[in-house]
Amino acid sequence: MMKWKVCGMRDLNNIEAVAACEPDFMGFIWAPKSPRYVGPDFVIPTLSANTKAVGVFVNETTANILALSKKAGFQVVQLHGEEGQDVIDELQAAGLLVIKAISVATEDDMKGLNLNPDYYLFDTKKGSQVGGTGEQFDWSILQAYTLDIPYFLAGGLVTDSIAEAKKLPGIFALDFNSKLESSPGLKDLTKVKDIMQNI
Repeated sequence: MMKWKVCGMRDLNNIEAVAACEPDFMGFIWAPKSPRYVGPDFVIPTLSANTKAVGVFVNETTANILALSKKAGFQVVQLHGEEGQDVIDELQAAGLLVIKAISVATEDDMKGLNLNPDYYLFDTKKGSQVGGTGEQFDWSILQAYTLDIPYFLAGGLVTDSIAEAKKLPGIFALDFNSKLESSPGLKDLTKVKDIMQNI
């Protein structure tokens, strides 16, 4: 069954409302350059047992990630920078699940995927942006995906994307963010419920 994630959460009331829809994953961004940055002191409120909290980072030190995982309360880490296998190994050894994001524009971006995270995440490459573009890349690139590592698909996803995305080889989950928002970090509950019903 297709899993789904709502990323870029920040507002406590909004988190509670979205959590009631029980997405499989909920993402919280600890990247200071992001408009959805939660800040160093943010603590994730208690979520349903069916929803895993994900901490999202860009080139952060493993020491900081591990400290935040204990303090803020997440079990899954999403890496959006140039992190290598050594970082993945260290986080996995500490008991965390690791999602490694890859920005995709052309088939070349899919070559040489030689890391071993728990999951990949494929997002749209746009200039120096490492996600949150609200734009979809050419999914036909994923038809050649042959690795055993399941992946999340991100990049401008909406309800109408679901049926097509489910046909992709190796896909594990859909990652929704900016297209659900009324403003950065604030999700429109009507759109979230629509996803829940269609997933």
